[in-house]
Parts: sequence; C-alpha cells; structure tokens
Amino acid sequence: MKKLEIENNIGDFVVIDNIRDFMVLMDDLKNEGGDIEERYITALTEENTDLSAVSGSELIFENCVFTRAVFQKSYFKNCLFKNCDFSNCDFNSSTFHHCRFQNVKGVGTDFSESVFKNTEIKECLFRYAVFTSSLLDDCDIEESDMTEAYLDDCKIKKLVLADVNLIRANFYKTALKGLDLRTCQIDGLLLSAEAKELKGAVVELLQAAELAKILGIIIK
Repeated sequence: MKKLEIENNIGDFVVIDNIRDFMVLMDDLKNEGGDIEERYITALTEENTDLSAVSGSELIFENCVFTRAVFQKSYFKNCLFKNCDFSNCDFNSSTFHHCRFQNVKGVGTDFSESVFKNTEIKECLFRYAVFTSSLLDDCDIEESDMTEAYLDDCKIKKLVLADVNLIRANFYKTALKGLDLRTCQIDGLLLSAEAKELKGAVVELLQAAELAKILGIIIK
C-alpha cells in the first residue's frame, strides 16, 4: 500500500484530541462554511451526533470512536482513517477522493449513494455495511471482512479485491465483469435470479462450483 503524502506532513498538522474542540470546529464549519484542512484528529469518542456536510482535505482520523454519528453529504479528500470505529454511522451521499481506511470498524455503516475514487480499504471490518448505489472507481479493498455487506446497484470501475470476505454479500444489479474474485470468499452471494451480475467475473474452479449452486447446476 502506498503511503499517503499527508503521513509525511503530520508534524505540521493541528492536533485535535478533545471532543469539545472538535465540536466547536464543526459548529464553525456549519455557520461559516469552508473546509477543514491539515488536522490530526485523534482519541475522540462521540455518539448520536449530527456532523453532516463535513468538507475536509488532508485530515487524519486515528483512534477515534464515532457511534451512530451522521456524516451525510460529506466530502473527504486526501484523508486517512486509521484504527477508528464508525459502526452504524451514516455517510450517505458522501465522497471519498484519494483516501484510505486502515483497520477501521464500520459494522452496519451506511455508505449508500456515495463516491469512492482512488481509495484504499485495508484490514477493515465492514460487516453489514451498506454501499448501495455507490460508485467504486479505481479502488483497492484488501484483507477485509465484508460479510453480508450491501454492494447492490453499484458502479464499479478498476476495482481490485484481494483476500476479502464476501460471504452472503449482496451484489444485486452490480455488474462484476472483469472483477477478479479468486482470492475472495464468495459463498452465498446474493444475485438476481439469472445471476447475470457474474458475467465476465474471474473465479477459480472451486468457486465456480459454488456459484453453480446459485444457478441450480449440479456438478458431479
């Protein structure tokens, strides 16, 4: 994984490690507009808070826990999310451009109708996460658990999956043409009745046998 440029510049960032300082910053953003830039946001814990329409670039979130917080319609560019917990948060209709999620917990997190462009997801727990109707463009997902995640009705461009648990993941109406699934666990994928989503996907022999069950084919 390539190191983000912001990791080399962290010494120049303003550190925010107090939730009250963070909430003041959020209030200023809502009242005055503009973007948050060059902030190292660490060791914060907050829940059930409306943080919608955050617009930030060159941000690092590390060791933070946001539970059931609302980040709808937010925009993140050149940002790192590391060792954080965003379980059951709402990022609906948000944009992530050149970002990285590393060792992030996002169980049940809502990313529906969002844009992920040139973004990396590594060693993350995204079980039951919702990516419905999202765009995944030039993204890498590695060594992550996306069991029963919703990836339905998504648009995929240059997506790389490596060692991803996709058991019972929902790919209904998401074209998987050209997607290499050989290192992934794909038991019980949820697809359309004709499983047309699989046309052009790359799988190994044992996976093909498992997918045949979805199509009602018995291999002896």
